Amino acid sequence: MLVKSCGDQPLSAGHRVSDNSANVSQAAAGGAYPDMPEIRILLSLRSHESRMRRRLALCDELCGLLEVLYRTARALSASGVGVNGSETDSRAKPAPASAHTICSMVRDLAVAFNHVCELLDTHGEAAVQGAPAAAGAAFEAQRALLAALDEHAGLRSWKDVTWLGLDRDGCGRLEFQWATAMGWFQKEPRMAYPALRPIVLLARRIGDETMGLLDPMAGPIAEERASAYSVTKKLRGQIDHIRTLVNRKCDSLETEMRSVQTAIVKAQSQTMALVKNLSHVGEPSK
Repeated sequence: MLVKSCGDQPLSAGHRVSDNSANVSQAAAGGAYPDMPEIRILLSLRSHESRMRRRLALCDELCGLLEVLYRTARALSASGVGVNGSETDSRAKPAPASAHTICSMVRDLAVAFNHVCELLDTHGEAAVQGAPAAAGAAFEAQRALLAALDEHAGLRSWKDVTWLGLDRDGCGRLEFQWATAMGWFQKEPRMAYPALRPIVLLARRIGDETMGLLDPMAGPIAEERASAYSVTKKLRGQIDHIRTLVNRKCDSLETEMRSVQTAIVKAQSQTMALVKNLSHVGEPSK
């Protein structure tokens, strides 16, 4: 740090500016830098850099959740259960293991979809409140996923999905009732397997939308992350440059202070010698 505050008394100016923004903020708030406009610039840049780094972190977190969603959607859509009518007879028999596997895939899809929606809602609320967030990527992802869910939920076959145990709530989340689905697969498999068709088609659509969002060349998340990374890199260079200037100014002030201190000590010594000599003036010589 350049200057530290202890009550109302600043300490030595020989302390250099470090990368601790909390210390810089505390000192600047205490008015310890009347002649250091660079400190205010440094604080502003550090605040902007912090927002950009949070945007990077949010983009990475969103990519991670979307990858999980893609894998779960791909697993269900690739199974093809309920899509091919000719396979219904071969599958439509009491098979607890198969029913458990299918229900697990549907449950995993619902959980992954809801996790992404929760993160996207957090991004949107943070953007509205002015907090750092990857708002562009979040809104694009939210629009794509909710549009896919709205389209498939509006199909006539969606009623089969609801009695099978899958439905959407008022917030656009997927709700899955494990016991209901298992009951239908075990007791009425000839009705349960064909009812999977809308779910598999939805999973295929979600997988396609997710793949588009994760596109490293044209996807919105990649674009948002690249922009945040570029800005962060530029800010980092500006911060290092200003910190170097401030530290040089600090070194110069320290040199001047040492020179002044040396001059004061020398003047005090001369004054003491003069006082000592003057104290003998007027005394009778022995």
